[in-house]
Amino acid sequence: MARNNAHHKGANTVTWDLQWDDEVDVVCTDSGIAGLAGAIAAVDQGADVLVASSPTQAVEMSRRHGWFTVENGDQQTMEYLAELAGDLDTTALPQSDDDLPIRPVPQPGGQAGRAVPPFYGSRLRDWAARCIPSPTGYLYTRVGDWAIAATDAVDGEAIEVVEIGSLQTGSGDVVGASQNWLDAEAHSYGLNILPVLGLQRLVFGDGEVIGASFATGDGPLTVRARHGLLLCGKRHRPERSPRLSVAGDAALRITLVGKAASRFGRVELHTSDPVAGPFPGVLLGALTGQAGHGGQH
Repeated sequence: MARNNAHHKGANTVTWDLQWDDEVDVVCTDSGIAGLAGAIAAVDQGADVLVASSPTQAVEMSRRHGWFTVENGDQQTMEYLAELAGDLDTTALPQSDDDLPIRPVPQPGGQAGRAVPPFYGSRLRDWAARCIPSPTGYLYTRVGDWAIAATDAVDGEAIEVVEIGSLQTGSGDVVGASQNWLDAEAHSYGLNILPVLGLQRLVFGDGEVIGASFATGDGPLTVRARHGLLLCGKRHRPERSPRLSVAGDAALRITLVGKAASRFGRVELHTSDPVAGPFPGVLLGALTGQAGHGGQH
């Protein structure tokens, strides 16, 4: 177990003398849609990954607590998150109704030589404000570590994407179908999924997040993340299934979406097929769990 011999002058200057219970390349703090999508993407890039899995929550409870926090209010972790949020009042951000956003985005490709969009701090702030209240939002502790493709959504927004797999439309619950497909992929990949009671805190060293401590029935479990940590939401039980009109054979791609120079992202469904409804970020019901994976096992 970890021993804390730290002195604290803000979350980014904490030092630790630790004995780790486990050590991997990437730690995903829960096994919801964002956690499993991030874990699969990391494995596709050769990483050794541990996924924590805490008890499921109802949608309303999941939204009330959110993923951008730790339940016990650990001071060092909360100060670190507040620093990344900047001047955003995360408690005042409107809760997203998008359990799983969908928007029209062409298939990535043909982007060689694509100009890098100019850096605008306000755009990154706006992006963080969209990801933090999203049930499929996440924070990755290092910038620019995914094998990404740059593309533009139909509305012209420049985004960076990592495609995980695709679903075919049918009838059913979009969130449940996506979660079930990711569960099946995680099993086929042999992902290391560890049952826990919850995330206790992030662990800091030399100004960076170097791991996480989880509550378990046997006491704290502290895991080192050699490469990075993905902070994300719990699994939740969908309580409704909104509908959107899409072509009957439309393919919907499960995608990690980010912005250049941002640590924040969220999982979205992308389609090249016609969509009847507002976008970006509208919900889609009517999916099945039949899917094909774009990566290699």
